[in-house]
Amino acid sequence: MKLPNFRLYDTQATTSMLVAIFCSLCLIMMTAVIFKGINTENWVIPYNPEAGMGQYRPSLVLLFTAVSILGGGVAAFMGFRSLGQQRNSKQGRSMVGLLLGVVVIPLSIVLYATWKELSEPIIRSTGAA
Repeated sequence: MKLPNFRLYDTQATTSMLVAIFCSLCLIMMTAVIFKGINTENWVIPYNPEAGMGQYRPSLVLLFTAVSILGGGVAAFMGFRSLGQQRNSKQGRSMVGLLLGVVVIPLSIVLYATWKELSEPIIRSTGAA
């Protein structure tokens, strides 16, 4: 299998766009994981850390945050490098990669801060008093 030539600006533009779209999808999934079951009356996000999806939620949020930030940085860097080059026939892909990459990074940071601030684990009593 032949790897793509990343010295070509067209390849950088296409890769930038694809990575940015993947990071945007990770951001959407992160939003769904974070805001599942939010209580707007008390502004808390309750989750059960011992059963069901709740035991994986903190890890999933951290994973989606890392993927979104790193991928957004890669997409923005590659989009910026290939944008405006004369031999790049796909300027639109460079622009999409750059803009989505730059937008995904702060949104993922804001969502992670929201999770850290509002998440509350549900504490179950063991019955022993």
